[in-house]
Amino acid sequence: MGRSIVSVLILLVLPLALLTGAIFRYSAISFIYAFFLLSLPWLGPLTDNNIRKRFRLFVLIIGFISFLAVLAQIVFQSVVLATKSYSDILNNCTAESAQIFRYFGLETLNHSTALRVLRLIFPDIIILAVSITCFVLIRRTISTIRRRQIDDPLPTVTNSPSYPSSSESSSSLKSIWTRLFSVLKRIRFFLQFMIIGIVAFLYPSLLNSVYFLFFLSLAFLWALSIKFEKQYVYARAILVVYAGVHLLILYLYQFGFFQGEDKDSNNDTTWSNITGLTAFIESNCSDKEPYFTNNLIWTDYVNPCALLVLYFYLAFETTRTFYKRTKPNPTEIPSVEQQRLVQNLESRDGNEQSPPVLNRRWSLDQLGDETWSGRILIVVYAIIRVLQRQSYLLSLISMLAWSISFHSLLTLVYLLWACLLWVLPNSRQWCLKMSPFFSLYGGLLLILQYLRF
Repeated sequence: MGRSIVSVLILLVLPLALLTGAIFRYSAISFIYAFFLLSLPWLGPLTDNNIRKRFRLFVLIIGFISFLAVLAQIVFQSVVLATKSYSDILNNCTAESAQIFRYFGLETLNHSTALRVLRLIFPDIIILAVSITCFVLIRRTISTIRRRQIDDPLPTVTNSPSYPSSSESSSSLKSIWTRLFSVLKRIRFFLQFMIIGIVAFLYPSLLNSVYFLFFLSLAFLWALSIKFEKQYVYARAILVVYAGVHLLILYLYQFGFFQGEDKDSNNDTTWSNITGLTAFIESNCSDKEPYFTNNLIWTDYVNPCALLVLYFYLAFETTRTFYKRTKPNPTEIPSVEQQRLVQNLESRDGNEQSPPVLNRRWSLDQLGDETWSGRILIVVYAIIRVLQRQSYLLSLISMLAWSISFHSLLTLVYLLWACLLWVLPNSRQWCLKMSPFFSLYGGLLLILQYLRF
C-alpha cells in the first residue's frame, strides 16, 4: 500500500505539480522546475535501491528549491510593504532592478487580482507541499523495507519459483505469452515510430527537421528488414536528449529578453516557420499580466504538447532498456527464446506454401491448451499474425490514396506501381521486395514537400 502511494505521488502528482509551476509563470525558478520535470524519467524504475538513493535525493532537492522560492517571496513582499520608496522603484518597469526581479518571479502584488496572486505564489507552495509529502512517505517506505529485511534476513531470490519443465500445459502457455510479448514489442516500436512521425510533420521547421530525418531513416531501415538492436537504442537516447534541449529552448524563448532581440522578425511569421520557435506568451512594460499571442494556428499549440509526449515516452522506454541491460535478472531468459521464436516465425512467413504447418501449430485441440486462458491467447495471437501478414495491403492502399489525393506526375508513379503490384499473383512477396524502392521514392517526395513548407 505504501509503495503504491509513493508511486502515484512521484510518477503522477509530482510531475503535475512541476508542470504547473513551469506553465503558469515564466521565471528562472520555473525553468528549474521544468528541468527537474524533464529529469524525472532518467531516475529509473521505482525499485528499493532507486527509492533509497535517487528519488529521495531528487525530492529533497526539489523541496529545498521550492522552500527557497517561498522564503524569497516572503522576504521580498515584506521588504516591499515596509519600504514605500522601494515599491515605487519596482513599479517602474523600465528600471533594471525591476526587470531582474521579474525574471526571478519576484513581482509586487499591489493592485493585483486574486488570479495573479495565485499564479505567482501558489505554484511554489504546491510544489513544496507535494515534495514534503513525498519525502515523508519515502522515509516510511525505506524504514518499512529495513524492518522487513531485519525480520526476514533470507533473500527473496532463494524463494523464487522455478519454471517446471515437466508441466507441458504451463510450458505451452508460457510459450504463447512469449509470442504475444514479441508482438507487443513490435507494436510498441510502431507506436514510437508513429509519435516521431507526428512530431516531424506537425510543424515543419529547422529544429523539427531532426525528427523528420530520424523518421525517414527508421522507415528506410525498416523497409530493408534491418533489425534494430543496440544502435537504435543509442540513437533513440540521443534523440531524447535533443528533444529535451528543444523543449528547454522553446521554454526560454518565452522570456522577454529572448523575444526582445527579435521583435522585428517576430511580427512576421518567417522566423517562427524557419526555426520553429514560437512566442506563446508576450509581455510588455506597461502590462503586469502577460498575454497570449493571438495570431497563432492550432499546430503552434499542439507542437510543444507532442514534443512533451515524445520526450516522456521515449525517455521511459530508453531508461527501461538501459536498466535491463545494466541489471540483468532471471526474467531476461525468455527474451532469448523470444528472439529465436521471432526468427523462426519470420522464416516461416517467407514460405507461402505452408498452411498445413500453421494449422497444426495453432490448433485449439493441441496438448496444453485445455484452459480457456490458453485458448484465448492462441486465438488472439492468431488474429494478430493474420493482420500482420496482410499488412502489406495497407501500403498498396496508401500508395493509391496518395496518388489520387495529390494529382501530379510524381504521384502517378505510385499509382502505376500499386496497380502493378496488386495484379501480380504473389503480391505480398513482390511488395516486400519492392518496399525499399518505394520507401526511398516516398522519402524523396516527403523531403520536397517538407522543404516547401
